[in-house]
Amino acid sequence: MDTDRTRRLFLGQAGASVGLLFLSSLTPDLLAKAHAHAQSAHAGGTKYRFFTAQQAAEFDAFSAQIIPTDDTPGAREANVVHFTDYVLSTIDRDQQAPVNDAFKAMREQVAKTVPGATSFAAITPAQQIAVMKAMETTPAFGIFRGFTLAGFFGDPSLGGNKDQVGWKLIGFPDDFLYKPPFGYYDAHYDEGKS
Repeated sequence: MDTDRTRRLFLGQAGASVGLLFLSSLTPDLLAKAHAHAQSAHAGGTKYRFFTAQQAAEFDAFSAQIIPTDDTPGAREANVVHFTDYVLSTIDRDQQAPVNDAFKAMREQVAKTVPGATSFAAITPAQQIAVMKAMETTPAFGIFRGFTLAGFFGDPSLGGNKDQVGWKLIGFPDDFLYKPPFGYYDAHYDEGKS
């Protein structure tokens, strides 16, 4: 009997079992919280966990310029603001300070680009694009763009990618079971097993 192979198989299965136990204890709680947050956001009268109302409006305007609504749904339809608010208040709290710094940088750029303006959400779309072009190489732009893309293409259970609009746009199949193709290294692994 090949004890080395049996030991590897046992350790692999044991490791997978421990991982599944950990994930099963963690995931339902996170998913339940995300679902409840998404439901309250859809019900109207949203209370944000991290964003202020002004920050939410500014990030919504920014994300709508990154992924606009045209003949396909955009960032607003994908619920990107609520995704980002949820993630920043739960999973990715260490990004709160950089996001606040990004809002400060955006407001400073708005004041430089559109004298007298105080909010990115309150300026015209053409002015928003001018502000974004001026910020394009800054960390603030990268942070906002990153959260926009994550909210648009991420897992819908976290409050973004509503109705899987991002996945549908790129043709991502929502299959929950993926099987790797067998290659030369494991093509004969199952041979002789019954």
